[in-house]
Amino acid sequence: MTAKIIDDVLNDPTISDWLKWALRSALNRDPLDVTNDAEILFLILSTRLGELFADHAPPDLQNGCVPLL
Repeated sequence: MTAKIIDDVLNDPTISDWLKWALRSALNRDPLDVTNDAEILFLILSTRLGELFADHAPPDLQNGCVPLL
């Protein structure tokens, strides 16, 4: 099953070249190390995305506060 998913991703023209490169690179590394690195990358990027959203949120939605109706 995993081999099919890998092949599907690598052959999908809608998948970014960056992700394909990362996947190919990851396949040559220790799976535990790659998973740990991917989790750290996810945390960094998801935090960055949250900060970007917070910086551009309407004033009444900043700081995670939702106005009462």
